[in-house]
Amino acid sequence: MLSVHLLGGPETGRRNDFIAQLRKQCLQAWREEPENHKLYAQDCGVSQLLDLLMNGSLFAVGKFVVYMGAEQIKGKADVQALLGYIRKPAANTVLVLVSETYGIDKTLEDALPKEARKIFWELSSGEMERWVGDYFAGKGIHIDAEALELILELVENNTDALRLECSRLALFFPHGARIGEDDIERYIAHNRSEDAFSLFDRMATGNLEQALETWSAILASREGNGVSLMAGLLWSLRRLASLHEAMANGNPFEQAARSLRITSRKLLSVYDSARRRWPEKLCRQLLAFGVETDIQLRALGSGQERILVELFLYGCLHAKRPVALTVPAALY
Repeated sequence: MLSVHLLGGPETGRRNDFIAQLRKQCLQAWREEPENHKLYAQDCGVSQLLDLLMNGSLFAVGKFVVYMGAEQIKGKADVQALLGYIRKPAANTVLVLVSETYGIDKTLEDALPKEARKIFWELSSGEMERWVGDYFAGKGIHIDAEALELILELVENNTDALRLECSRLALFFPHGARIGEDDIERYIAHNRSEDAFSLFDRMATGNLEQALETWSAILASREGNGVSLMAGLLWSLRRLASLHEAMANGNPFEQAARSLRITSRKLLSVYDSARRRWPEKLCRQLLAFGVETDIQLRALGSGQERILVELFLYGCLHAKRPVALTVPAALY
């Protein structure tokens, strides 16, 4: 059993399934439940992580540690410290480094064997269709082709989001029932919660008022905050920057998009609008603006998140440039 794993990519559903399988392997190997930890890079530095890994457990035979945001490990001292651990990991300890992008510092990546590195790409249109069809078939429910297509138009392209929406929908239909397009409109379209990805969809249209309304809905739902929202927006902007780069290398739009696993009709439409609205140079500027906004959000806390996110939306959709983040010194 490998002691250190690196997982990346946007397909959070299959990634989480893989982590659960790793944890199960620990249980089988150690014959008891491991001591489980889930840490975030923005809250827990590498030195704290290593302290946890190297100190034995008082209550279990082994430890299973998931470290989110591993792409943030950049400093030379942190990289070298973690490199030392990778080369000589603690006994009965599994560390799962999770990147919200496609990898981490190359020195760390190269220190891991190929079988320890795994990227979870988005599902293709065909894979998503099969996934949804198989899900309802397993429940003994038939879903019409039009209804299945509408689910894929409405739901974010990852199995976590699909599983959540399909499980909610299945609650309303008994074994042997049939789901039609009208049912999807009734149970998903009209009850869809807003998130960073639906906000990016609104931003791609260029409508500042709709974007601000979506942000207000996210705040009102209490299911999101500025930091998590900005993480999703930065993911989308990085993906857009990669799309621009692929097209600059001579690839036509659809080919470039599919190379980035942008495959559903909805996503193709969103990113087509986004690339026209924010050309490559502007996209890079707004990405840097987003990183700065994220830093301010983490520094100032929830009290200033509304104004900071609204300023970011204003810069993207109205000013079409980064806007100075001037914050009174008294707030620090």
